[in-house]
Amino acid sequence: MRAKLLQAGERVFHPMYGFGVIEGLVTRDQVSETTECYTIRLSAGGVLTVPVSRAESLGLRPITNSLSSILNCLRSPAQPLPDNDRQRFVELQVRWRTPQPTALAQAVRDLWSRGRTRSLTPADKRWLANACDTLSIEAALVDSIDKERAHATIQQELDGLRSSPPSAPASNHSSRKRNHNK
Repeated sequence: MRAKLLQAGERVFHPMYGFGVIEGLVTRDQVSETTECYTIRLSAGGVLTVPVSRAESLGLRPITNSLSSILNCLRSPAQPLPDNDRQRFVELQVRWRTPQPTALAQAVRDLWSRGRTRSLTPADKRWLANACDTLSIEAALVDSIDKERAHATIQQELDGLRSSPPSAPASNHSSRKRNHNK
């Protein structure tokens, strides 16, 4: 199944280079074949060329996450992340690079949830800060609001999740500890 062809003017996110706008398609002649490529004007400056055939595997995706869709995702039940630091880092990087629009918000939700019951490593904290910043920029672009407003709203939602009671498995675990100490 072939992914939908992105159109000129469509805003996109590339996991390594950030946000940009599709300028169009170009055909590159190589030794044995021709390759159709997207030309993307990056928000940070510069132009990126991505082969259409590899766009999805590289994580290129249209930006679609409004602030409300991000907040809804953050409110949904969290999924556990690996306890091993390296395995968790690899999983978070996979989610960062996936073309699924909600994957990044889900990863933020899951890491934030983990931080409610366990200490986050410095790498976890950096990843979380970068991911929240990326979600804020995307929401700002989709909803035509300032990035600071989007970031503050996302942070307020996360802080609200922190103050709510932990999920059942975490409280069962802590109650077992208390019973053990008696």
